[in-house]
Amino acid sequence: MIQLKTTDSILLLHENAEIGMPTEACGLFSNPNIFDKLLLEPFPNSLCISLSPPFALRSEWLEKHLAIVLAKNGTTIATRAILEITNPNTGIISGSSIMEGKINFHHLHNIEIPPHFSKKWYGYIHTKPFKQINNNSGLRKDTSYETWSDSIIQIPSTIEVRKGIGSEISPNTIDIIMEMAQSYFDEHISED
Repeated sequence: MIQLKTTDSILLLHENAEIGMPTEACGLFSNPNIFDKLLLEPFPNSLCISLSPPFALRSEWLEKHLAIVLAKNGTTIATRAILEITNPNTGIISGSSIMEGKINFHHLHNIEIPPHFSKKWYGYIHTKPFKQINNNSGLRKDTSYETWSDSIIQIPSTIEVRKGIGSEISPNTIDIIMEMAQSYFDEHISED
């Protein structure tokens, strides 16, 4: 995320061709109230948010919905874009993006996941229930299941496998990612 001139002028660069597709993100979360502070309503039906715990949703559609909300609120988004930093307040955008060339910015926010949340986890999207030893599994509203394990496992009805990250005890659920983002914003984002 790049603050171009003020906190009100934001540029979001994304290296993939489409935000949310493909995703490796975990769609599990502990409480649906975590979305209240994001002001994302109304949610599109494509998110497939489960109605009872353990909660799960289609994380690729959450990412896409977040991008739409950001764009509607004035954020400029460039996909297939790579930023090379040349000085503290300048860089060069390259890739197959509609934006390319030199860019001047007020502040660069390169939010990184802390090392203790960088253990490899494996996510499985499947169509039938699977007995999981831990709590890292949920039924989405579209009746697909999402299960995460810190080792490779075999689930017979798997339709998609994801490689994500997390701590020693849990994948980086939506709750954990939101806590990290809130902590970063509390520490680094200031009104200029």
